[in-house]
Amino acid sequence: MGQFPLPELLDPPGAGLVPVWTWLVATWFGAGLLAPFRAGLAVFAVLPLLALAIALPRYVLPALGALVFLLGLHVSSELDLATGIKDDRRIVIDEVAAFILGAAIIRQAGWKMLVPFAAIFLFLDRLKPWPLAYVEQLPSGWGVMLDDLVLAIAVGVAFAGIQALMTRRTG
Repeated sequence: MGQFPLPELLDPPGAGLVPVWTWLVATWFGAGLLAPFRAGLAVFAVLPLLALAIALPRYVLPALGALVFLLGLHVSSELDLATGIKDDRRIVIDEVAAFILGAAIIRQAGWKMLVPFAAIFLFLDRLKPWPLAYVEQLPSGWGVMLDDLVLAIAVGVAFAGIQALMTRRTG
């Protein structure tokens, strides 16, 4: 029988150069330290939180996403300054913030769409199609955070549009 390879545990970005909470939040509590699962693990770890958010008022999810985005902007900028590495792959708070904000958009399309949304979002995030490569060039944490946000908004709007078309045809 073949053996499943164990994930590699990576060193925290900026360890010893920034406070522990900075790299802990940037790696979404260590998810970004587990190669090769990094972003996928971080995004799928948020799914239970999003499932609980169904019963909350509509403004809660966008507010939470904005809060995580601003926190990500701060920690990714701090790590860039401390390490000189602009978009360290171990930083996954950008995917988490974008996923939460994208989920706020597809809430209209239905929560059953969260897993396909996550899969497509993560796949396209790896490809970095245009204009994401351009957005990524923005300085410091802005480039780190906005490339994922632009992608999540685009995919979220596409999902909501498809759902609206399907509803119109069946309704």
